[in-house]
Amino acid sequence: MKKTTNLPLIATRKQFHINSPLKKRILIMRHNKLFSAAIALCMIAFFTMGSVPSASASPPTPVTITAVFNFGIFPNVTGTFTTTGALTISGRATMDVYSNVNGVRAHCVVTLIPSDNTGSITIHQECQFASSPPKGRWEIISGTRAYANLRGNGSLLMPPLTEAMRGVIY
Repeated sequence: MKKTTNLPLIATRKQFHINSPLKKRILIMRHNKLFSAAIALCMIAFFTMGSVPSASASPPTPVTITAVFNFGIFPNVTGTFTTTGALTISGRATMDVYSNVNGVRAHCVVTLIPSDNTGSITIHQECQFASSPPKGRWEIISGTRAYANLRGNGSLLMPPLTEAMRGVIY
């Protein structure tokens, strides 16, 4: 009794030899179809990814922040600030100073509270007092309300009673 199958494309060895021209043509056509499908998928992926908009931060914009403090109530001092450049606000400022044992370095947390009551900006400063005037770096670490997504950083000079921050916001 001869075995039969319901799949018309499957052939037995007796009917379909490996070296037959028909078999080679079918294999070539299958490879061409597979190769064409792979190329089509790659093209679709390439053009789809090319049309996705990139998420980028806004460009850095120069800013100057100048704060004047009363150091009579050290280490938690108060004062006023003004900004120029990309940010133009003024108001009250507080600064908490955390210095190391020998007083050569300090980490300060400055909070700017604009007089228009639109929120607040918190800045972390890393200061070193080995130079004259003392200098350091600053970075905006958080903000509230209108300044919730504000980021920035830059250099810091500390002439007497003043924190002069120059840098960029983005």
